[in-house]
Amino acid sequence: MHRRPFLNPITILLLVFIVQLPSSIRADENPDEIYELSQESQRHEGVPRGDVTMHVWNSTVFEDTTREYYVYVPKQYDGTQPACVMVFQDAHSYVSEEGSVRAPVVFDNLIHAGDLPVTVGIFINPGHKGDEQPENRWRANNRSFEYDTLSDQYARFVVQELLPHIARDQNLNLSTDPADRAICGASSGGICAFTAAWTHPEWFGKVLSHIGSFTNIRGGHAYPALIRKTERKPIRVFLQDGENDLDNKRGNWWLANLEMAAALKFMNYDYRFVAGQGSHSQRHGGAILPDSLRWLWRDHTVGNLKRPVDEAPVAAVDVFEDRTLKFTGGRYKDETFHYRLMPPPNVQEGKEYPLVLFLHGAGERGTDNARQLLYFPQQMAQPRWRERFPCYVLAPQCREGQRWVEVDWGLPETHDAPPEPDDQIKVVQQILDRTLAEKPIDKRRIYLTGLSMGGVGSWDLAVRRPNLFAAVATICGGADNSTVAKLKDVPMWVAHGDADTAVPVQRSRLAVAALREGGGEAVYVELPGVGHNSWTPSYTDNDGLVPWLFRQARP
Repeated sequence: MHRRPFLNPITILLLVFIVQLPSSIRADENPDEIYELSQESQRHEGVPRGDVTMHVWNSTVFEDTTREYYVYVPKQYDGTQPACVMVFQDAHSYVSEEGSVRAPVVFDNLIHAGDLPVTVGIFINPGHKGDEQPENRWRANNRSFEYDTLSDQYARFVVQELLPHIARDQNLNLSTDPADRAICGASSGGICAFTAAWTHPEWFGKVLSHIGSFTNIRGGHAYPALIRKTERKPIRVFLQDGENDLDNKRGNWWLANLEMAAALKFMNYDYRFVAGQGSHSQRHGGAILPDSLRWLWRDHTVGNLKRPVDEAPVAAVDVFEDRTLKFTGGRYKDETFHYRLMPPPNVQEGKEYPLVLFLHGAGERGTDNARQLLYFPQQMAQPRWRERFPCYVLAPQCREGQRWVEVDWGLPETHDAPPEPDDQIKVVQQILDRTLAEKPIDKRRIYLTGLSMGGVGSWDLAVRRPNLFAAVATICGGADNSTVAKLKDVPMWVAHGDADTAVPVQRSRLAVAALREGGGEAVYVELPGVGHNSWTPSYTDNDGLVPWLFRQARP
């Protein structure tokens, strides 16, 4: 019996590579000439220009090394909430406005257009041992050791040494959430970026690699096998390479990147590989940088920002369904409660959706089943928010004269929560449980948020059911600070205006302090000069509370 010879996938790739390469480009042609910078890499009048400052650093993690680094701060940064962070290796090639990449220009244009969150750029040159930096910064003598070594030393240098210094020195509020941090590099800087996220995904959640050296310089060729044999890590990876990249004794860069892409696909990573015909050059990576950044940060900015801002608003009452529940306990036994539920715009069979439970403030109490749709529900009913974040939004209404929690929210510091939830919260829990049972809800993505009286209620309900919510966002609220340690494993966002006269800002400050003392963490946003209405700037920020909320998920 005649058998066909077996060709494994790598052999097929090699044959395709060998057959196609000679015809892809003539010997006298420059394979990078086709890549040109777009208008998004050019300066434009009217676009706010971020500040770039250069500094020098003597490292202790990499002993006896000195390096230059640059800090880019966008004009839109105001420090009220943690800024996203993107780290670049080989600073000189990325920060220059005359080079092939021009990252600060791209950042200015994308942040201005709403396609990129407010992001601080950290551009770091490789370390050098010697009295002066080399004239050619690519030739720093510690570069290969720092970039090509498969260890966490470089990640530790950035996160534990340099970033804290920059935050203090520049008085910057930088996010520590890995979803808010990206790292980028070219060639050895590309594998360095991947190694930083691979070894510490709790520090970096996004990787951008240009012409990455996943070859045998210091063992980097092992990554495809490691990826296939290791449990998937929570990182997003963008790879770029060209078929005319290097081919030498250390390996073939093009085939190495193909293997990386195949391994990432096999393990179902959130990844993208953009292949081209370029050489070992940043021309292609620079040309596609705007789209690369949009892809990496796609869930940070509210989608469909191109919608006309003056389009007619949608009335929430037309989108939220009027539903009822007969309460089964407490002083409201057998009474019927009306509540509102907004479904996703297009519910697909077999798909599950996030759920946001919203607790309104004191001014929206009643039985009309409409006033509680102000603010957050009204916002989420608008097409650009609804299309970007397809989800269920649940909006119960507290009875007139009642409270979600029967405590004085005007107390200056804390309150003692009742041992049992009040009946209004018991109603909410029954409504919530019924919704979870009847609707296709993603149980990993149940969120809770509330403002003022609802901020107090959100703290209270979250403490009572800490294993239910993927994230909680409280606005101008207050807590029983003796209980908040129960939320140490729950992502929290706490916002308050420092001029609030209805609920003292000290309530949120102390609650966050108690949470941190108990081992938890929170994004704490204190809005300077803002009174009680801190919910409008909090909810409407295009890259603030709401996008953060939907990025969270329970394990």
